[in-house]
Amino acid sequence: MKRPVYDLTRPGWAVTAAAGVLLAMGLASIWASAALRLGGKDVPGQLFAVKQAINTLLGVAVAAAVLRVGYLRIARHAYVIYGVCLVLLLPMLLAKFTGVTLGGLVPAQRGAHRWIQLPAYQLQPSEMMKVGFILVLAWYLRFRKNYRTLGGLMWPFGLAMVPMVFILLQPDLGTVLLFFPVLFGMLFVAGARIKHLGLILALGVLAAPLMWSQMHGYQRSRITAVLLQSPQLRAKIAAHPKQYAFMGVDRREALEWKVSTGMQLVRSKAALGSGGVLGRGWGHGTYVEYNFLPDRHNDFVFAIIGHQWGLAGCVLVLACFVVIVVAGVEIATVTTEPCGRLLAMGVVCLLAAQALINVGMTVGLMPVTGMTLPFVSYGGSSLITNIIAIALLISVSQHRPFMIAPKPFEWREQAEVAV
Repeated sequence: MKRPVYDLTRPGWAVTAAAGVLLAMGLASIWASAALRLGGKDVPGQLFAVKQAINTLLGVAVAAAVLRVGYLRIARHAYVIYGVCLVLLLPMLLAKFTGVTLGGLVPAQRGAHRWIQLPAYQLQPSEMMKVGFILVLAWYLRFRKNYRTLGGLMWPFGLAMVPMVFILLQPDLGTVLLFFPVLFGMLFVAGARIKHLGLILALGVLAAPLMWSQMHGYQRSRITAVLLQSPQLRAKIAAHPKQYAFMGVDRREALEWKVSTGMQLVRSKAALGSGGVLGRGWGHGTYVEYNFLPDRHNDFVFAIIGHQWGLAGCVLVLACFVVIVVAGVEIATVTTEPCGRLLAMGVVCLLAAQALINVGMTVGLMPVTGMTLPFVSYGGSSLITNIIAIALLISVSQHRPFMIAPKPFEWREQAEVAV
């Protein structure tokens, strides 16, 4: 059933309303920040807010085009979109390993090569890859069942591993982490065997020590920072550093954790806790008026929301994400077209994982990975990509072709070859 472009459907309007509230709260928090760091200089938060508003308008314009075209017509070109996104990741690898910035096109920022510097705009291809990956995986899985075997999972995992390796080399561990919940979520919905997915997860756990040994020191410190929140553990490391050498934390780091690797986490939790139930008010509070919390306009914007609007503001943000997830699941459930169902669940997994990781790192439950909060954090590529993602989700709700066939991904076990 095809609906007019302006008819977003009931779950579509719910997604739009929730995203609108998140966008408004993000703009208000960015605007209220007295001064933010840009290129080593203090820049008024209002300038960032204006840029965020422009990016929002750009995202809405692209979303309108997506709704007019429809998800199926876009998904037919999934392999082309996926390939273009992969090609856009190559300049970052070239700059990373050769030092060639292509005339400043791929600048190094904080030791990473993640952006393509265009005139008046900074493009982050890894953000675009998120949607490209969801599209290509939905298109690949829509009518196949070879992924019901362990060997058949090689192609879906191959589609994920290529961009993951490219992005990890930038390096950008946070974005790489998002591919796993999206991949496993879409495979589960498509009907992949739980025992196969569980086996792959178990192999990943067994490989964790090898991955730990290959990590850079700053990456390990972000993980150990979650554990070092415990004063007892820091005291034990300071007293017996050799016994805890496997953690990569020495005595000095344990003693100075609050003012070194743990500084951002400590201040994030302080900003959240100081907001109380109703907060300090919009534009008020130490962590808004002064630059005590780095990256408070993007990675740690949730802490600023808690600081300004307290527990009530935090609950409102989380409630908006719950609305998006519930509406997205409803869209996927009532959609009989396989690609649409997979696409909807991929978008839901993407947004839910981003929100959980960002909030988790803000409150000290997960490592600081540089993950932005969808629709709230400052960032052009991230914001536009997330708006496109919900446009695809709404498009699935708008276009529900009726299929005279069994429901998708309901396999008859007795007709399958046991593995």
